[in-house]
Amino acid sequence: MAPKKRSQTNRALPKYWRLKNGSYMYRVPQHLRHLHNGKTEVSLGQNLSQAYSKYASLFQVDERVTLMRQLLDRYSAEVVPDKVPATQRSNHRSLIRLRSALGDNMIAAVTSQGIYQYKDICGRKYSKKYANLDLEILSHCFTKAIEWGVITNHPMTDKKVVKYSLKARNRYVEDWELEEWCKIASPFLLAYASLKGATGLRKQDMLTIRLRDITDTELTTTNLKTGKTIRFPLWIDGEPTSVQLALDVIQEYYRSIQHSRVPVLSHFLFHNKKGGSYWNFDSATCSGFDSIWQRHMKKALKATQLQESFTDHDLRTKVASDLDSDQEASALMAHSSLQITRKHYRLKGQKVVPAPGFILPKRKSE
Repeated sequence: MAPKKRSQTNRALPKYWRLKNGSYMYRVPQHLRHLHNGKTEVSLGQNLSQAYSKYASLFQVDERVTLMRQLLDRYSAEVVPDKVPATQRSNHRSLIRLRSALGDNMIAAVTSQGIYQYKDICGRKYSKKYANLDLEILSHCFTKAIEWGVITNHPMTDKKVVKYSLKARNRYVEDWELEEWCKIASPFLLAYASLKGATGLRKQDMLTIRLRDITDTELTTTNLKTGKTIRFPLWIDGEPTSVQLALDVIQEYYRSIQHSRVPVLSHFLFHNKKGGSYWNFDSATCSGFDSIWQRHMKKALKATQLQESFTDHDLRTKVASDLDSDQEASALMAHSSLQITRKHYRLKGQKVVPAPGFILPKRKSE
């Protein structure tokens, strides 16, 4: 009797995996069951990232890799778990698409031309952005394959495969648009935006500020993405800075709502009703905050003169664009290079001092 065909969902998962009742299950091969107390199936969990991590700890991936599916499985088990949660989720989505399209091919048979075909199909079926993400993962898989001694030649280096050229987002929030949004934004969002405008911090760095990070003289934050630490002074020459004024607004907001709620103690500057952070450190998401933002943005589009929505990140871009120099913007954004700042964050261009001009002779009136 021919073996039962795998479903479309399970076909995109690693060998011996299946999705059952909302959980990822690993069917233990007969020759490995003695390592799992005779169990025929092991639960890996309901979260895909956690499933790959547990899979890596339970089962050593076979080093005899010949098929693309095997290479992608090993990459999933050994490389992806070391990345931050948000990157893990993106990688797993790419790996599912790659496994479905290329999984049954021999690694040595995958050529640059074949990868271009995948790029075109993925770009049409999903999006050019997804195609570029998949190519990045595929390229890293081949790099690891060389490191693991599986192949000797990389089919994507030296511009053998070129990603789609995508136009960067260039949404600049005008001052009048921000004023319109403020008419409908909640007091919480206004308090949040006041500090956003003073620091330009990323959303995750804003939502993870702890009270212990604030002293009498400065606010210190550590960038979750790059690990860089930034210190914002609260006073200069005895005068409060914009950061101190924003902190005053935030403090006043939480003081104003204490009479209508049961008082809560929290370690975080921005906290929910239970005192917890809006940022989920395990999943690297902030669904609660995002819901608040989207809800008020929809109201602003309906009830004000605002015509186009903007994101929290667009406000970060506005902060960088409104500064006088690239150097100031790059330092505030904590970028690794000026090129990143200039390419993605300086939408108004560089402010310069006009040249002296030419001294031109006056013509006599005819």
